[in-house]
Amino acid sequence: MDSKKGTYASPDGSRTWEYLAIATSAVMAGCLGFVMGWNSPSIVILMADDSPIAVTASAASTLVAVVALGHLVGPPLNIFLADKLGRKVTILISFSPLIVSWGLITIATSIWELYVARFIAGFATGLFVCVAPMYIGEISSPSTRGAANSLIGIVYNTGILVTFIVAPYLTLSFTARVFFVFNVAAVVAFWFMPESPYFLVLRNRMEDAEGVLEKLRGKTDVSEELQTVIDSLSREEKGAAKTGSMSEVFTSRGNFMAFLSILLFSVTHHFGGFFTLIIYGQLILKTTSTAITDYTMNVIIGVTQVVASFVTIILVDKLGRKPLILVSGVLAALSNLVIGVFFYAKDYTSLDLQAYSLAPFIASIVLVFTFSCGLVCLQIILMSEIFATEVKAVSTCLVGVLGGVQGVVGCKLYIWVAITLGYGHSLPFLGYFVVVAICTAVIYRITPETKGKTFVEIQKKLNKSS
Repeated sequence: MDSKKGTYASPDGSRTWEYLAIATSAVMAGCLGFVMGWNSPSIVILMADDSPIAVTASAASTLVAVVALGHLVGPPLNIFLADKLGRKVTILISFSPLIVSWGLITIATSIWELYVARFIAGFATGLFVCVAPMYIGEISSPSTRGAANSLIGIVYNTGILVTFIVAPYLTLSFTARVFFVFNVAAVVAFWFMPESPYFLVLRNRMEDAEGVLEKLRGKTDVSEELQTVIDSLSREEKGAAKTGSMSEVFTSRGNFMAFLSILLFSVTHHFGGFFTLIIYGQLILKTTSTAITDYTMNVIIGVTQVVASFVTIILVDKLGRKPLILVSGVLAALSNLVIGVFFYAKDYTSLDLQAYSLAPFIASIVLVFTFSCGLVCLQIILMSEIFATEVKAVSTCLVGVLGGVQGVVGCKLYIWVAITLGYGHSLPFLGYFVVVAICTAVIYRITPETKGKTFVEIQKKLNKSS
């Protein structure tokens, strides 16, 4: 046994290092929130008459789309890196291009430099979002795992909110410098965090795994938990050896139903108004004539996301998965309908809409809130509950890649329809209403209720004939 074993342990136990690992991971998630939040205020700055870099509407949509394009490259690489190099090392690797991205934006003088910077930011995001939940799940004890995953979402949304607040008041270059410093600080802090004990056992480094568990739990005896990790990995390896190919996702009814359910969640994110409001919110709300500025409305939407992150912790276990799917989907669909009808009336009729000028803003708040509490958080939760162990890695990767493709299409399609073709904001949001309504109905029909159900019960439900 190495000399470091027991250094951080005490007979009574202490979770100091477990909390530190969770907290630093959350800070890194907040840095990813900067990446997402950068779009909305920066596009307005870039499309202004006094823009430091001349950008057309088409170029602005491409600038958003390249993030999604970079995002789809990350998940396949994660399968190799996470199991070969480790969860911690993969997280550190994911932040290297992110630091380069912010550094490049600080010196950018052309749209092409911004394209490159945002592409590698998307790649970093795609890599991190695949490995971070894995790391959090493997270093957290059962009693803290739920809170840890919730904290990741809260800090991520806080990162978006912070960007909405500060970016409009700073130059693009100075904003990038600030985020560059935050990212470097996050990497330095995470450098000192322990590796996942599951990965160490996977690499047959039993003494290191025991030492890490002692550090995380602050106990001198972790033999019982270490054995649990060993047994868990033994079962997973047997399952992976049995199947695990991509064909298994489509040939097994249960696996396909699980995959289809999660994929439809992703469709609602990209073609249901949610990401459109997060990315283009300030640009869209700028066209409504209200007493509230587009900046204030955008910040309020950011606040809504953060509040929703806290509410989600309560709703998921109180209501169950299926009721939350239904309520979230119906409210999101109706919100899209309200926004679409308002802009249709504004652009294609002579009606005086001054009395209803706040309608799209209020509907946007409802849409972001219901998505954040339901269709967004439920995808993350259900991915850990309904994918069979033997196909979880390949299914997650496939969803990540297809989500990236949807992100590219969704970002470009909105600007193309609304601005380039000149149809305005009504047509996309009316389309979002239809997409969310149909997807919600199908998701509700094929997704089993997982609250209080064992993994075996969930799989039986998925495989049951219609």
